[in-house]
Amino acid sequence: MTRLLDRLRSEQAGVTLVELLVAMVIGLIVTFASLTVLGRATTVSHEVADRQEAVQRGRQAIELITRQLRSQVCLGEASEPISYGDGSTVTFYADLSNGSTNVQRRRLTFTAPSGSAPGRITEEVFAGSGTYPDLTYGSTPTSSRVLLSGARQTQVGAVNQPVFRYYAFQPGSPTGDLQELATPLSAADASRTVMVRIAYVVMPERTIPRNFDSTTLQDDVYVRLADPTRPLEGPRCL
Repeated sequence: MTRLLDRLRSEQAGVTLVELLVAMVIGLIVTFASLTVLGRATTVSHEVADRQEAVQRGRQAIELITRQLRSQVCLGEASEPISYGDGSTVTFYADLSNGSTNVQRRRLTFTAPSGSAPGRITEEVFAGSGTYPDLTYGSTPTSSRVLLSGARQTQVGAVNQPVFRYYAFQPGSPTGDLQELATPLSAADASRTVMVRIAYVVMPERTIPRNFDSTTLQDDVYVRLADPTRPLEGPRCL
């Protein structure tokens, strides 16, 4: 009978204070670990979303840029397709229509970030008036738009690189070798340009963008037909 009473008393005693404290500590550790994992997963998810958003905007912009550069045409025999080119701006004649409108003059410009203003690449279109090839263009664009916001220059070390680079076939070298042309382009070099390289960095659209969430895009656009065996002749006008 005494043994039975002792057994009943032990079953009703419950847990001790030490056991309760140990259980609480273990529970807090598990909860803290779970919250840490959840917080990190949320952060990684946001980082992936930022990169995807930057890639999408960057690819869309580079497709628009390359489409325009591939549509270069000469303005008769006197005017080459590229009328001006440097590391941040390229101005050229292009025809993206079905022939129902005049050849347009287009200008693509990279503007570096300044203060709180993000870097961007803009497009300006100047409609031609008159009869081809004797077209005239005003100084004010007939339309303009931002192709990409949050753009920055690529870097080699700590040195900013040009967004636009221009190449021609190199005389006296193996057939097809290219040489980079000095900018701003001279009239002679503009007539020899066969390839334009576009490269830039896209920052995610957030209040404070982070460099490690950025994306670098580059594309080489062969703008006109040319014979690499005759590098000094330059490309043919289209």
